Amino acid sequence: MRTLVVGAVLLIIAAIVLSQSLFIVDVTQQALVLRFGDVKQTRVEPGIYLKAPFVDNVIRFERRILRIDAPPVAMPDKEKQNLVIDSYARYRIMDVFQFRKTLQTEANARSRLGDIVTSALRAQIALRDRNEIIGAEPVLDAAGIQVVDEKEGLPLIEGTDSRSLLLEKVLEGVRLRINGQEVTESMVVPSSGGAAFNVQIASDILDTENADRPGDATDIEVTSGPDGGQLEGFDIIITGFDGPSRTVLLSIQEGEKVQAGSVFTLRYFVERDEPFGIEIVDVRIKRADFPDSVTPTIFTRMRAERNRIATKFRAEGDEQDLQIRAGANKEREIILAEAERTSNQVRGEGQADAIGILAQALEEDPEFFSFLRSLEAYEQVLNTGTTVILSADADVFKYLDSPGEGSTPGN
Repeated sequence: MRTLVVGAVLLIIAAIVLSQSLFIVDVTQQALVLRFGDVKQTRVEPGIYLKAPFVDNVIRFERRILRIDAPPVAMPDKEKQNLVIDSYARYRIMDVFQFRKTLQTEANARSRLGDIVTSALRAQIALRDRNEIIGAEPVLDAAGIQVVDEKEGLPLIEGTDSRSLLLEKVLEGVRLRINGQEVTESMVVPSSGGAAFNVQIASDILDTENADRPGDATDIEVTSGPDGGQLEGFDIIITGFDGPSRTVLLSIQEGEKVQAGSVFTLRYFVERDEPFGIEIVDVRIKRADFPDSVTPTIFTRMRAERNRIATKFRAEGDEQDLQIRAGANKEREIILAEAERTSNQVRGEGQADAIGILAQALEEDPEFFSFLRSLEAYEQVLNTGTTVILSADADVFKYLDSPGEGSTPGN
């Protein structure tokens, strides 16, 4: 009996040790094995692996694409008008060791990368107007005049690829900020003057081929400085970069003037000492709205515009109603006039036929015609309920008094 108990205890201990010695990495995961905080193993392929029991700890990270939802932020556009931009990005952990070393957890990565996405997005939003940000532009005719919809009276808008181009630049800027570390350095315009001058920066930039693209997500650019206002942007612009000597070639915008001793700021990116170990896959804008402070004004303008369109529709409806009624009245009058003309014509023809028949009857038998006329007179006079006092010798009673008088035998 004692042997069975000892065997069962040993079996349980072996099972516990075995469970603590093995760990599983799922196909959707990658893992680090830590011993007292130090990384001992990196497992990025799915399978079953061994570790030291009780002293090693396994931390798992996602191999799948992860999502970062940046908080909505009000950003000024090219015209200095704010838009609330709500964006998100997707990334993948490429080096789990570096990821844990620099960002530690996925929650920290969401916070840190969200700030980077917002910074890159803000830089690009400031270079574009609302039409470019939204991805639409007004339709213009051959003369450059905006086309208006004839039915609703609203300007016609067509979609463009400007939103896609914006997001491409934002993605490039995010990758630049992840792979490199941002450095700002103040510079002074030399006293030599002239339209062109050079300055030397303190560090090597990340990518010298990306140094002379003004307005984009470049490795080096002017972020502040004198602005005379004659031309858009800062008066000092970058024209080139010499990598070996770390010399930035600068010039002054044509038409602008810069005094010696003026201070300006250069921003450039140097290689990051500790990379994040991730790859940014995509950046997208979920929505671009007006701030809440101007929303009532926008709704008021929308209501006024819709009321204008409704008033226009009502006026057009009233005009069509008058036209339809006028046309119907005109047709009615024409129909009535035609009917009246036709009835008068038929009545005249009937009266002519009646007169002709009466004339013919009068010619054939005047006495019989007189008799018929007398009967008609009797019908008109005697059936009205009116009392009439006439002399017995009146001509009207001739046929009542002697109905056979004036008749001829055989008639």
